[in-house]
Amino acid sequence: MHPKLLPSKHFCICLCFVFTAFISKAQSDCNDIKTGTFYYCPKNTNDNYLEVRNDKYLVETNLLKGDSSVYEIKWSNDCVYTLKYISGNAEISDAIIEFNKKHKLLFQVNKITKDYYLFTGYIDKTSNQPILTDTMWLNIKTNVAGNELFKQIKSPSEIKKAHFRDTSKYAILYVYRPGKLSNSLGNYLIYFDDNIMCVAKNNSGYIFKILKEGNFKIESRLYKQEASTNLDIKFGNTYYVKSSIPWGIHGSGNFKLKMEVMKPEDGETNFMMLTCNKI
Repeated sequence: MHPKLLPSKHFCICLCFVFTAFISKAQSDCNDIKTGTFYYCPKNTNDNYLEVRNDKYLVETNLLKGDSSVYEIKWSNDCVYTLKYISGNAEISDAIIEFNKKHKLLFQVNKITKDYYLFTGYIDKTSNQPILTDTMWLNIKTNVAGNELFKQIKSPSEIKKAHFRDTSKYAILYVYRPGKLSNSLGNYLIYFDDNIMCVAKNNSGYIFKILKEGNFKIESRLYKQEASTNLDIKFGNTYYVKSSIPWGIHGSGNFKLKMEVMKPEDGETNFMMLTCNKI
């Protein structure tokens, strides 16, 4: 599933999210990429992947780590395909496995050139919000720039061990979704600068190391609803973002998402009341 798109990164999972209009290609164009060898450098990662496809399967190998995954690939029409995880020795979290059992992942080829093709990823159907736009290369890239924007931190103790301070060359971001008996709905995705960051479960919290400074949008999306807020990231600082569903009816599509930047003292208190979960 192009590397770990959900919910970490491609299944790098994430992420650039201005959806370009689909450019119709002749059948022979997409037939040229249905089998063969391809290369992928996901956003928000320094990883580099090799993909080998035939009519039924895609084998994906991380060229830096050496682990591989096998997916069943099905083309629903000339330029749209789905991927289903079969097996592999790459580490995949329980949250990703659970998410992929409930949803179908589709990829639409938007444009093909002699060096690469552009694609867009969706959950369940192409009429939903796109979750990813990226590039698949037809030849290996020798110079891969560092793309990492964030890394997940598993527990607050890691921050203490790293001696995080105001002179550190990264920032810390806490993202949390408070527990709620009513209007809890299902899980939904949270994005950082249009890169999938995590699956927000009811009563969950996540910690990230932010590796670049600047103004970034953090956003939640569920079905066709979305909410966002902006963060002006400065190294050495700590940020808290609360994601919630203030009201809604489960399964009705009638609900509201909310994202808000919290004051550090309020965010810290709220976050410590939650159980931190792996992505």
